[in-house]
Amino acid sequence: MEQVKRLCKLYRQVTIDLSQARAGGGDATLVRHLNALAARAHGRVYSGRRPALRAPLRFAAAGFARVVRRNLTAVAAAALVFLLATAASGLAVVRDPELAYSLFDEDVVEYENLRLEKQQGEYRGNFTFGLAVSPLVAAQIIGNNVKVAVFGFALGAAGCVLGVLLLVYNGRMLGTLSGLVWNGGYFVDFYSLILAHGVLELSAICISTAGGLRLGWALLAPGRLTRGDAYRAAAGDAFGLLAGSVLLLVVAGLIEAFVTPHFGAATRWSVAAGSGTMLALYFALAGRCGAAPAQSSPPNITSR
Repeated sequence: MEQVKRLCKLYRQVTIDLSQARAGGGDATLVRHLNALAARAHGRVYSGRRPALRAPLRFAAAGFARVVRRNLTAVAAAALVFLLATAASGLAVVRDPELAYSLFDEDVVEYENLRLEKQQGEYRGNFTFGLAVSPLVAAQIIGNNVKVAVFGFALGAAGCVLGVLLLVYNGRMLGTLSGLVWNGGYFVDFYSLILAHGVLELSAICISTAGGLRLGWALLAPGRLTRGDAYRAAAGDAFGLLAGSVLLLVVAGLIEAFVTPHFGAATRWSVAAGSGTMLALYFALAGRCGAAPAQSSPPNITSR
């Protein structure tokens, strides 16, 4: 820091000397010398660090997969909570359709029931907008899903319980709708719409919440570390899970806006199967070649 202060002080001094030499009609050799010094110093003082693309690209290519593998227990636990809540609420509604009004918002349930009663042909749900509005819809979907991911992360970091409850709430919502469309006879159509983008989207929500759970667990069970040290030790991977989930949500939002509403069931199932296979292979294989860092964190785009 002292060297930086001294450099700035010397730079100001040489610019003053240069200005005085020019104004006083000083020796041309001296002016050239002072000008060269000022130019070199200016390059040091005002040089900005160029944003490095390598760090975020490395993270997307391999770092995120490594973080997920290191935290597979937390990710699997979050996914299990979500899936159990989905299955339990779905089965409950299938057995007793009236339970849907207790499990989810009554207005939404009533709207869905009316839509199913009037449904003719292929079930399209809310995916009836035209291609012209897809860019706007994509931005809205991505923004909303990222907010949900950050919210889940924050709730998980606040001691785990709230994060788990959010997973249960989201699972209950999906399960209730699943039960309704099963009773209406449109279960396959419904999931062709949901899974086209939902393989990535739902995975991302579970992963981001798992990141929060890592931080929350560090507070609840720090082991031999102080809670502050445990929190800091878990922070790199936790924020890595959040950052990676945001990348998944961007891709999922584009699929939801440009593929889900505008292609038939065969294409949607193909996209769902393809995205699921690619995601599984990415998490299983990416970043296994070469030395992996002991701890990964979200990329710092301002570093060299």
